[in-house]
Amino acid sequence: MGASIFQLKTVDKERAGGTLQNLTDLAWIHDERGAFASASNTILEVEKTRVARELHDELAQPLTALKMDAVWVRDNLALAPELAAARLNEMLEMLDRAVAATRRIASDLRPLLLDDLGLVPAVEWLVSKFTQRSGVVCTLSVDEALELSEPYATAMFRIVQESLANVAKHAGASEVAVRIEKSRGAVTLAVRDNGCGFSPATPRKPQSLGLLGLRERAHLLKGKIVIESAPGQGTCIRVSIPLAPAGTA
Repeated sequence: MGASIFQLKTVDKERAGGTLQNLTDLAWIHDERGAFASASNTILEVEKTRVARELHDELAQPLTALKMDAVWVRDNLALAPELAAARLNEMLEMLDRAVAATRRIASDLRPLLLDDLGLVPAVEWLVSKFTQRSGVVCTLSVDEALELSEPYATAMFRIVQESLANVAKHAGASEVAVRIEKSRGAVTLAVRDNGCGFSPATPRKPQSLGLLGLRERAHLLKGKIVIESAPGQGTCIRVSIPLAPAGTA
């Protein structure tokens, strides 16, 4: 198709040039999405490996130790009750650590708040954890009564999550502001930081998938994303996703 257009002899050069530009843009988008799909699959496998390692180190090993301790207590309870009691206390401490690890791993995969209480509490938790881990002050502006059904709630949560992850990794910011609103049949999100900024026209690094991931999430729900940034002037990510009539709670 591209070769045939190059061979066209038309006086409407502006129209032909526009068509060629459109094809170039489509080819670029296709290449970017192909790269994203390939890299995302690699990242997914790495994430599976990480979760499997955490399950083994923080759950499988303690459970094995607990089983051995339980056998010891069973065999020595009558002969050494004081030692058995001390061993039981150690087992309870180990169980507490295993429960905490289970909750942490589960929350990393998908916060129960999102399913149990909805988007707003889940995003509030996400912002709080971001501030604790990064030390970056993050403010959240959202209507407490905001409710979204699936898949919109999960998409908005993940976009906020990935946006804050990008800030932590690349922005060098001291402040971040997150705003979520719903109006006119759409839900909108803005994440603004006061970090180092960048030039959106600069080609992305081969392994830098953060912004591309945001675009893909928005695209899947027919949404739009605008990235405003400049070196030394921070970054603002704006996302707008239309809500189907049956998509709101």
